[in-house]
Amino acid sequence: MVEDNQDIREILTIFLTAEGYRVLAFGNVKEFKKRNTEIFPDLYLFDVMLPDGSGIDLCNEIKSQSNNKVPVIIMSANVKIDQTRKLCMPDDYISKPFDLNDLLQKIRKITL
Repeated sequence: MVEDNQDIREILTIFLTAEGYRVLAFGNVKEFKKRNTEIFPDLYLFDVMLPDGSGIDLCNEIKSQSNNKVPVIIMSANVKIDQTRKLCMPDDYISKPFDLNDLLQKIRKITL
Protein backbone atom coordinates (compact mmCIF):
# COMPACT_ATOMS: atom_id res chain seq x y z
CA MET A 1 0.00 0.00 0.00
CA VAL A 2 1.18 3.51 -0.81
CA GLU A 3 -0.73 6.16 1.15
CA ASP A 4 0.78 9.44 2.30
CA ASN A 5 -1.80 10.16 5.00
CA GLN A 6 -0.34 8.51 8.10
CA ASP A 7 -3.72 8.11 9.82
CA ILE A 8 -5.28 6.36 6.82
CA ARG A 9 -2.17 4.22 6.36
CA GLU A 10 -2.22 3.12 10.01
CA ILE A 11 -5.97 2.44 10.04
CA LEU A 12 -5.76 0.38 6.85
CA THR A 13 -2.74 -1.52 8.13
CA ILE A 14 -4.44 -2.38 11.42
CA PHE A 15 -7.75 -3.24 9.75
CA LEU A 16 -6.28 -5.39 6.96
CA THR A 17 -3.89 -7.13 9.35
CA ALA A 18 -6.84 -8.01 11.60
CA GLU A 19 -8.53 -9.47 8.50
CA GLY A 20 -5.56 -11.78 7.95
CA TYR A 21 -3.60 -9.82 5.35
CA ARG A 22 0.10 -9.05 5.59
CA VAL A 23 0.47 -5.36 4.83
CA LEU A 24 3.54 -3.51 3.63
CA ALA A 25 2.76 0.19 3.86
CA PHE A 26 4.70 3.07 2.35
CA GLY A 27 4.17 6.81 2.74
CA ASN A 28 5.51 7.87 -0.64
CA VAL A 29 6.80 6.70 -4.00
CA LYS A 30 10.45 6.84 -2.93
CA GLU A 31 9.84 4.43 -0.04
CA PHE A 32 7.80 2.13 -2.30
CA LYS A 33 10.59 1.97 -4.88
CA LYS A 34 13.02 0.87 -2.15
CA ARG A 35 10.82 -2.09 -1.21
CA ASN A 36 12.04 -5.67 -1.36
CA THR A 37 11.00 -6.61 -4.90
CA GLU A 38 11.47 -10.29 -4.08
CA ILE A 39 8.25 -10.11 -2.06
CA PHE A 40 5.34 -10.62 -4.45
CA PRO A 41 2.11 -9.04 -3.21
CA ASP A 42 -1.41 -10.27 -3.88
CA LEU A 43 -2.54 -6.67 -4.43
CA TYR A 44 -1.31 -3.11 -4.79
CA LEU A 45 -3.33 -0.35 -3.13
CA PHE A 46 -2.29 3.12 -4.32
CA ASP A 47 -3.43 6.59 -3.34
CA VAL A 48 -3.47 8.94 -6.34
CA MET A 49 -1.99 12.11 -4.88
CA LEU A 50 1.36 11.44 -3.21
CA PRO A 51 3.96 13.98 -2.10
CA ASP A 52 6.57 12.77 -4.57
CA GLY A 53 4.54 11.27 -7.38
CA SER A 54 1.27 9.67 -8.29
CA GLY A 55 -0.49 6.38 -7.69
CA ILE A 56 -1.58 6.61 -11.35
CA ASP A 57 2.07 6.51 -12.42
CA LEU A 58 2.71 3.58 -10.06
CA CYS A 59 -0.31 1.79 -11.52
CA ASN A 60 0.99 2.31 -15.06
CA GLU A 61 4.44 1.12 -14.03
CA ILE A 62 3.06 -2.06 -12.46
CA LYS A 63 0.67 -2.73 -15.35
CA SER A 64 3.44 -2.24 -17.94
CA GLN A 65 5.46 -5.13 -16.52
CA SER A 66 4.41 -8.02 -18.73
CA ASN A 67 5.18 -10.62 -16.06
CA ASN A 68 3.27 -8.74 -13.36
CA LYS A 69 -0.38 -9.73 -13.09
CA VAL A 70 -0.88 -8.35 -9.58
CA PRO A 71 -4.15 -6.39 -9.33
CA VAL A 72 -4.18 -2.69 -8.48
CA ILE A 73 -6.81 -0.73 -6.55
CA ILE A 74 -6.63 3.04 -6.78
CA MET A 75 -7.87 5.23 -3.89
CA SER A 76 -8.67 8.90 -4.39
CA ALA A 77 -10.64 11.77 -2.94
CA ASN A 78 -10.17 13.89 -6.04
CA VAL A 79 -9.99 11.71 -9.14
CA LYS A 80 -13.11 9.86 -10.26
CA ILE A 81 -13.18 6.32 -11.66
CA ASP A 82 -13.77 7.42 -15.26
CA GLN A 83 -10.77 9.75 -15.10
CA THR A 84 -8.66 7.03 -13.49
CA ARG A 85 -9.49 4.48 -16.18
CA LYS A 86 -8.36 6.95 -18.84
CA LEU A 87 -5.02 7.44 -17.07
CA CYS A 88 -4.29 3.85 -16.04
CA MET A 89 -6.11 0.54 -15.96
CA PRO A 90 -6.67 -0.28 -12.29
CA ASP A 91 -8.52 -3.45 -11.42
CA ASP A 92 -10.76 -1.45 -9.13
CA TYR A 93 -11.20 1.98 -7.61
CA ILE A 94 -12.46 3.32 -4.31
CA SER A 95 -13.22 6.96 -3.60
CA LYS A 96 -12.29 8.57 -0.31
CA PRO A 97 -13.71 8.74 2.20
CA PHE A 98 -14.56 5.08 2.03
CA ASP A 99 -16.19 2.45 4.17
CA LEU A 100 -13.65 -0.12 5.37
CA ASN A 101 -16.05 -2.97 4.68
CA ASP A 102 -16.54 -1.77 1.08
CA LEU A 103 -12.78 -1.72 0.59
CA LEU A 104 -12.48 -5.18 2.13
CA GLN A 105 -15.14 -6.54 -0.26
CA LYS A 106 -13.23 -5.11 -3.25
CA ILE A 107 -9.97 -6.61 -2.00
CA ARG A 108 -11.54 -10.03 -1.43
CA LYS A 109 -13.19 -9.97 -4.85
CA ILE A 110 -9.92 -9.21 -6.59
CA THR A 111 -7.64 -11.49 -4.62
CA LEU A 112 -9.78 -14.63 -4.64
